[in-house]
Amino acid sequence: MVLSSGSAASPGRVLVTDGEFKHTLGIVRQLARRGHEVHLIARSKRAPAVHSRAVRRWHRAPAPEGPEYDARLLEVAQSLAPVSLLPVGSGAVAAADRLRGRLPAAVGLALPPRDSLAVANDKPRTAELARKLGIRAPRERRVASLEEARAALRELGAPLVLKSAREEGVKTVRYAHDEAGLSAAYEGARGAGGAVLAQEYVAGAGSGFSALYWNGRLERSFMHRRVREWPPSGGTSACAESVLDALALARAGAALLDALAWHGVAMVEFKGDLERGAPALIEINAKFWGSHDLALACGVDFPGDLVALLEGRALEPRPAPARAVRFSWPLGGDLWHGFFRPSSLPAVLWDALSPSVAHSFRPGDPVPHFYELAQWLRSAPGAWREHRSTR
Repeated sequence: MVLSSGSAASPGRVLVTDGEFKHTLGIVRQLARRGHEVHLIARSKRAPAVHSRAVRRWHRAPAPEGPEYDARLLEVAQSLAPVSLLPVGSGAVAAADRLRGRLPAAVGLALPPRDSLAVANDKPRTAELARKLGIRAPRERRVASLEEARAALRELGAPLVLKSAREEGVKTVRYAHDEAGLSAAYEGARGAGGAVLAQEYVAGAGSGFSALYWNGRLERSFMHRRVREWPPSGGTSACAESVLDALALARAGAALLDALAWHGVAMVEFKGDLERGAPALIEINAKFWGSHDLALACGVDFPGDLVALLEGRALEPRPAPARAVRFSWPLGGDLWHGFFRPSSLPAVLWDALSPSVAHSFRPGDPVPHFYELAQWLRSAPGAWREHRSTR
């Protein structure tokens, strides 16, 4: 879906969802920098991005699940049309998918074909596609009971990874290092709701191939590797670095998205040693990914270029980033990583304070960071529970 007013010479209005997420702040700032009138959907005024100078107006909505959110998203989009809609989180992407055919023609939205999105959001189907393409993927089994989880542990070995079989929604990953810890890990993974996937553990650092596609054609790409995660046992990026030359990663990521005739943004996540061979597929993030700030710091403007395409403008060729960049999110998990893994605390503090490391703090737009700090403090009980459940 492309805006009917796509021939407009000046940047138009954009509606961005999920003001609570750490990477939404970077998205709204970048869109405002390119001259767009930015509107934001958030659950409350406590969302950091609500308070950015980049946001013209914010619109309250419930959590992105169910008919109430769908109705509110449709209402706001209709009131702002013509507008480009950028769903940031998986819940908002799922809502936009449900609203296909109900959004006005003047609401620009880039989502892949419905079948492709369904494959990307189903981890076993994603792995099946990867194997057909000759891409390494860990062995996995759907498990519906503790007894099936025990059988998976015997078959796949320890540590056994237990996670939701679906990409959208609450993402909970647990590890069973032996049969004694299997029950707690299984219950923790099942607590997120939906089917549980038991997966073979893959050693090595996480990495990602990020891309912007337009009607099946690759327009922009970027690669990164994780330096630290929260929780430390495996989770979202707390510190990451750009990757300049990893042909196996680029080929595998592009092959998957090519096969799905992708449209819009995505990040294909892998794990394994990039220096020693092809990494293993973990999942496809059919949305803006949590480490997206790193791409912006390297000059790869996924949101701005996506909106340009939605508004009918062609993209100019851009050179690949010339140097590697490290990005740290102290309040986005890196400090928790250091607190609960003390051996890494010196590196965490160094990256938090080093002028050679990129961060999200902007002196000209300081207010959101006070809300980020408050959000970080509120997360303390959850961080402690997460640490205890993943040890």
